[in-house]
Amino acid sequence: MAKTPIIISALFFLFCLSVGAQQTKLEDYLVLINNDTIYGSVSYINEKALNRGFRKKVRSTDSRGRTKKYRRESTKAFRVNGVDYHSFWLSQPKQPFPPTSLVNLRYDIDLQDGKHYFLKVMSVGSLNHYKLEWFDQGDSQLWSMSLLKKVNDDYFIRADQGLMGLKRKVLQQYFADCNTLEEKIENSEISKVWQVVETYNRHCER
Repeated sequence: MAKTPIIISALFFLFCLSVGAQQTKLEDYLVLINNDTIYGSVSYINEKALNRGFRKKVRSTDSRGRTKKYRRESTKAFRVNGVDYHSFWLSQPKQPFPPTSLVNLRYDIDLQDGKHYFLKVMSVGSLNHYKLEWFDQGDSQLWSMSLLKKVNDDYFIRADQGLMGLKRKVLQQYFADCNTLEEKIENSEISKVWQVVETYNRHCER
């Protein structure tokens, strides 16, 4: 009987560790390019501006209410409200002649001449799914498009066209090495980007 309080205390301790781990997992943070990780509430969109837009610097506010600002270019990644963002430098290759749909909708990872973006992480694996977000000038609406990248590729392809749905010809060309996925796209058996990712990971992963 004397062991019962000890067992209860041990179980309570393990419960506290589990809860603490979950809170840490969901907590906002940002990672600098030197791999320093800073925990605190993260803000990258100015919600109070007349027209919402991305902040010039990412803000992190600690538990004491102290806010620090970090240059976007010096930020490697961050998490806000449980959503992860990764930093990339992207450029679009010059349009060849004759033009091809794949190259036209291709975004190269380009540290030298690329433009800096934070891409929203949708899923990471053999086929990575990100979303590139932007604000049109004078518009507070946050727009986005899906980008896909095979794990060993050094570029993304645009997978959708807003309300127009999937970029089917682009996806067929990009996944020409996987007959199952290519046929499902051609036959309109797939209509969502997440279905493309799921099918690739199930049938095309090598």
